[in-house]
Amino acid sequence: MKSIVIYYSQSGNTKIIAQAIQKGVIRRNKQCDIARLKEIRPDELINYDLIGIGSPIWSSEPTPNVQAYIKSFPPSLKGKHAFYFCTHGTLPGRCMLAGVKILQQQSLTVVGWNDWYGGVFLAGHAKPYFTDGHPDAIDIAEAETFGFAITENSLKIIKGATGLIPTLPEGKDYDEIYGVYHPGTSSAKRTTKESDKLPVPLRGELRINKEKCTNCMLCADNCICDNIDSSVSPPVFKTKNCEKCLFCEDICPTGAIEYDFPPPELNFEAQKVFQKVLAFAEAKGRFRRLVREEDIGWYTPWEKVSKHPRLKVP
Repeated sequence: MKSIVIYYSQSGNTKIIAQAIQKGVIRRNKQCDIARLKEIRPDELINYDLIGIGSPIWSSEPTPNVQAYIKSFPPSLKGKHAFYFCTHGTLPGRCMLAGVKILQQQSLTVVGWNDWYGGVFLAGHAKPYFTDGHPDAIDIAEAETFGFAITENSLKIIKGATGLIPTLPEGKDYDEIYGVYHPGTSSAKRTTKESDKLPVPLRGELRINKEKCTNCMLCADNCICDNIDSSVSPPVFKTKNCEKCLFCEDICPTGAIEYDFPPPELNFEAQKVFQKVLAFAEAKGRFRRLVREEDIGWYTPWEKVSKHPRLKVP
């Protein structure tokens, strides 16, 4: 059986987990390739029997480029085994559901899925953050074990074993594991008032300072929405249809991509919701706290403690 793990990563969290999963697959199957999302075309996956796809979470779903990648799978991949994994700061929310479903919609056989916490490197979020320190050695070991187990499961199915293709939980069962924003509230039934508690930075607009831009094109090459036009100098945003992940602002070496960040206290309401989510997950045994509550940097958000480039492309 030939296997591959494909990942997209911004902060490096998903890359770390992908590498650990690859190690586990190799331990069971003696072979597993690994590639960044841009390094392998969907049509090339015809050469693989087991395909893993990993993504960070954005707006409770896989990032737009990961979704577009899976949607471009050719019909020739029908029936191939696949697994999905993600990394996130607070909770996977709809991301697990969306990641698995989109693979199934492309007629792949999904033989498993998993998620891991990771430190958050996002404007408006406290530094230190609740989930900083993840993924740690325990997470990496769990990811390796997952890679071994998912390969074992796939091999058994290939040999004719039945009853091993898992079913994703739905409704309340799903929310209890993945989608609870706070205890007792279904992710599918969040109110407008609750969604208004999203971090304020998501509501502003990005702009490119022509005086600072060096035309390195890192922003255009790494936009998850392909929303930056590199055919002009300096580059421009094609539309206002932007996911506001602010990765372009993070990786710009000169700070040419600008954003009017609000004062940190405007995001307190959102982060208090996240605080409740993680307390609930901790009580359920899904989250291990590595940062003490008193050490959370409520008044030191990511954009205040980092300098350009805030992140480098993993």
